[in-house]
Amino acid sequence: MLGSRYRIAGVVGRGGTAEVYLAVDETTGAPVVVKWLYPNAARDPQHRERFVAGARATMAVSHPAVARVFAVEEPADEPPYVVMEALVGEPLSAYLDAHGAMPEPLALAIGREVAKGVAAAHSAGIVHRDIKPGNLFMVEQPGALPHVKIIDFGFAKDTRDPDAGPSSTNLVLGTAQYMAPEQVLADPVDARTDVYVFGTVMFRLVTGHLPFDLDVSVDLFSHQIFSPTPPPSWLVEGLDADLEQVIMRCMRKHPDNRYPSMDAVLADLERIASGGEILPLPLERDPDVYRPRNHSGRVAADALAAHFGAEPPPPPTSRMDPESFGERHLDPESFGERHDS
Repeated sequence: MLGSRYRIAGVVGRGGTAEVYLAVDETTGAPVVVKWLYPNAARDPQHRERFVAGARATMAVSHPAVARVFAVEEPADEPPYVVMEALVGEPLSAYLDAHGAMPEPLALAIGREVAKGVAAAHSAGIVHRDIKPGNLFMVEQPGALPHVKIIDFGFAKDTRDPDAGPSSTNLVLGTAQYMAPEQVLADPVDARTDVYVFGTVMFRLVTGHLPFDLDVSVDLFSHQIFSPTPPPSWLVEGLDADLEQVIMRCMRKHPDNRYPSMDAVLADLERIASGGEILPLPLERDPDVYRPRNHSGRVAADALAAHFGAEPPPPPTSRMDPESFGERHLDPESFGERHDS
């Protein structure tokens, strides 16, 4: 038993910092999932804070596309644990590992659901920062398309309370291959950061690849800062041109050039689903170059620019022609003064 209320039925998963149990709520008789922080992680203030803050951020969002958190418990002298709804299905990452690219209609349906959930989080003042297939759960629905729920708000930024959770501007948070340029350089994030990350997820859904399909490395981060996003149609023949435009607009380098909100992304996805045409979204900043906003970001951008300019990294996926990769934007004036140190 946990907390004299939750009877543990078995282990359903283990991670680096937490264990996940299937349990029964003895008060209601309903199945639930309990995520319990390992004692060694609970002793680390940063891990503990992130664990609890992520769960509380999830509780702030009420939407069918966001997994429900029923309780966040912090017993005295015990590791904290989170009680969530029990879901039947699999993470989207498991589907992609098994099947590769997703059929376009399914990708569009899932994208619309995820966009609705993220928009609801933004309305509640929560920026997720780590939208990725592993944090999107496909819930089985007999005779219907899977229903998707967003899980794990462990890296979330609560804009209602700047002091809540891991919000330091010097902290790089997210999953490397899905990060927006501002995340790579530990700049401030906002809703448009999730717009970029959402675009990366959609790219993966329709192509089966990441836009910059590299291991975590200087080359990966260099591409994310300086290289234009490769068009998904390079990898998929016959891809709907409007859906490709949505993805490309989400992944523009400068936040001012992206969709201004997830509601705006959703509006275009709904137009595509209904057979309509999407609206123009011209560049607010031309060229589309990301400019660091803090001192450490400028230093990092300078170092990446020097590395990228001296020895271009490999193409972003093994199936792309390096000659057709596109122009890299290396504008030293974008990064401020040079830092010889």
